[in-house]
Amino acid sequence: MLIGYASKKLQKICTRTKDAKKALSAHSADRLFDRLSDLAAFNNLGEIRFRAPPLDFHPLTENRSGEFAIKIHELDRICFRPTGNFARDAVGESVLATVTEVEITFVGDYHNYG
Repeated sequence: MLIGYASKKLQKICTRTKDAKKALSAHSADRLFDRLSDLAAFNNLGEIRFRAPPLDFHPLTENRSGEFAIKIHELDRICFRPTGNFARDAVGESVLATVTEVEITFVGDYHNYG
């Protein structure tokens, strides 16, 4: 899988240990690179099992509709959206087996507690 980044800041967080440790907890920073390697190892999103550990791959809703996330550690996630050429089904959803490129849109805890 090809991985791109929505911003230079995200690219630095995802490629430089120093920046990852500034943005995330020490434990999440250590696991971030493992999760990105896991994601890159798949040929397409259709190969990733939904909600299976350790990735806990799942679609997002509301203001992140059309995006997906995988778990880093505890509440920290890598959020990404399909990019490049891929098919859509009759209702406009991405056909995951055709998604071979993603763009990282957020790294951290996006959960809202109130």
